[in-house]
Amino acid sequence: MPASDDASPAAPRRRRRDPSSRTLTASEAAAILGVSVATVRGWADQGRIPSHRTVGGHRRFELEQLREWLSERGAPVRQRVNRSAGADVPAAPGLARELNNRTDAIIERVLAGYSDAVSTPLPPPSPAAARRAVSRFVRMISAGLEAGDAGVTAGRAELVGFRGGVEGEGGARVVMEHTRYATAALQEGEDAIAAGHGDDDQSNAALCAVVDHLLAAVVRGYRDALDSV
Repeated sequence: MPASDDASPAAPRRRRRDPSSRTLTASEAAAILGVSVATVRGWADQGRIPSHRTVGGHRRFELEQLREWLSERGAPVRQRVNRSAGADVPAAPGLARELNNRTDAIIERVLAGYSDAVSTPLPPPSPAAARRAVSRFVRMISAGLEAGDAGVTAGRAELVGFRGGVEGEGGARVVMEHTRYATAALQEGEDAIAAGHGDDDQSNAALCAVVDHLLAAVVRGYRDALDSV
């Protein structure tokens, strides 16, 4: 039987990866490494940092590979993220979408909490840095609500905390700042639920649980960094 046209060289298949791995965007990898997105993309293009491209051509970074890359440069981390017990929560995709839509409002709540007339233990972040960090944090919360899994982005939150810990005592700001981000997100989430965007009567509890898990992961990463130096 003659070979069919299907036997001809096929288009490259998408590389199969460990389904438990976590993938980062260029902006998330940049935030973790403390460099610009342009720098991360440049390093990836030069082969200095491991990455791959999706079928759509988007650059992505594997969490475990990034951990190994950091470790090789003197920033040792645990090889595996230990997912917190009891991470399952009622899925709330409607609330997740609404929180994403309210990202700008959450950012404004955070920025409004700083005042030149009121001192804080450490200097506040710049508005631009706060916007990037809050946007990333809201995406992590939304992912947990969408998946019904409060620990689905715990690895990313740990790396955020780890990055702060590498900076030494001044890196404690990452914990303080994320506490503010969490407070603003919870306030906006309560308003969203009151406006009818909750999926059920467990939406608020699910939101609180996701935020708790993420803050715990940030603290865990920060602590691990301090223990490793």
